Amino acid sequence: MRKHKKIKNMNSICWLVGVGVVLGVLTPVLGQLTDQTQTPNIAHSGIAKSYPEQIGMGRGDVMTEDSSACIIARDPFRAIRRGRQIFQRKFTLEQGVGPRTNDGVGNIEVDGSHGAGLADSCAACHGRPRGSAGFGGDVYTRPDSRDAPHLFGLGLQEMLADEITQDLRAVRTQAIADARVQNHNVTRTLTSKGINYGLITAHPDASVDTSGVHGVNPDLRVRPFFAQGGTISIR
Repeated sequence: MRKHKKIKNMNSICWLVGVGVVLGVLTPVLGQLTDQTQTPNIAHSGIAKSYPEQIGMGRGDVMTEDSSACIIARDPFRAIRRGRQIFQRKFTLEQGVGPRTNDGVGNIEVDGSHGAGLADSCAACHGRPRGSAGFGGDVYTRPDSRDAPHLFGLGLQEMLADEITQDLRAVRTQAIADARVQNHNVTRTLTSKGINYGLITAHPDASVDTSGVHGVNPDLRVRPFFAQGGTISIR
């Protein structure tokens, strides 16, 4: 009798797991979300908070209510959800991205184009496989999007760029100091972590010649982000 009950319980668990898997497969996971305050709908689909409400009080601290630091400390799951939804949010032109029909404000049930734009959300580029908010590829409203870099590990990438920048600038500082002491031009090789960035020449008057520098801007700041490599930090 006990054995039959155990088998029955196992069958029930397997059935529930199976239903969960099927529902997980059938339920669409949307990589881009509209704002319910801009596109209200009967299904209440989209982000419930407006953009100012999502931002809240900014970074703040543990004691500042509705600030990032406070939410992370008191309810990390809520913080993750809010951050994910900001990533998935379809922005308007007024907020810095877009465009969409009527700038994304209107009845989305009558005109679906209120929720469709080009690259008007982070997930528009960083959204492969379909519906995921992680890294780039083809998405519904931008089928030929570029293969954007993966978001995981960007902190390490940024720190690596900072370390290389410090190394290159240390070479420059030492070259200037040597040129002043020796009272003639001093040329040094710019290398860091096995990467060669060319040559820099320091003059006794503390000016530098960067014509021999390659792979990095004359200011020796490594910028690892965006397609053109023109941004220091993902922030």
